Amino acid sequence: MSNTAVKRVAFVIASTRTPRAGPTIANTILEIINPLLPAKITLTVIDLKDHPLPLYTADPIIPAGVAHPVPDNAYADPATNAWSAVICGFDAFIFLTPQYNWGYPASLKLALDALYHEWTGKPALVISYGNRGGGKSAGQLRQVLAGLRMRVCERGVELPFGEGHNLGGGLIGSETNDRWRAENKKVEMVQAWDELVALVNA
Repeated sequence: MSNTAVKRVAFVIASTRTPRAGPTIANTILEIINPLLPAKITLTVIDLKDHPLPLYTADPIIPAGVAHPVPDNAYADPATNAWSAVICGFDAFIFLTPQYNWGYPASLKLALDALYHEWTGKPALVISYGNRGGGKSAGQLRQVLAGLRMRVCERGVELPFGEGHNLGGGLIGSETNDRWRAENKKVEMVQAWDELVALVNA
């Protein structure tokens, strides 16, 4: 794709739990990023809850062994072919992931491992959230993205919850928003976004 073409960035919400804070946090982040969108970059939300994938497939080869460029219907499972078509349509990704037991959710690992060439070479930004910001989850995810040969931003953003936050609820309380303001998370978000844009345009 030429540098003059419109580039498409996907904002991937990784958590599929009910209730979950992911969509609410995503909206907060989008309020920061959307005004910064360059003229030739679009941003689309992908919620993994809307893209269920089989845990086991009948594919005779692993995703890295699929022909490249990836042909239509390259996989045995229709859901995987549909997911492949979605990911092929994007040039870069923002992954918004919670931290569950020091790791990122199985829904995201499955979505990543179902494919290979569709991810390779594309820029990726990791944003994590959790009681302490989700740094362990982000670190593990960055390793996997590097294994997929993605171009991972050096900057990331960790969003810690404030005292008294309901970890099981889907809302973000005022104490959490206050903490993010105090820790200049908006500034970090803008800096991370600028790095991603630079990688997209490189």
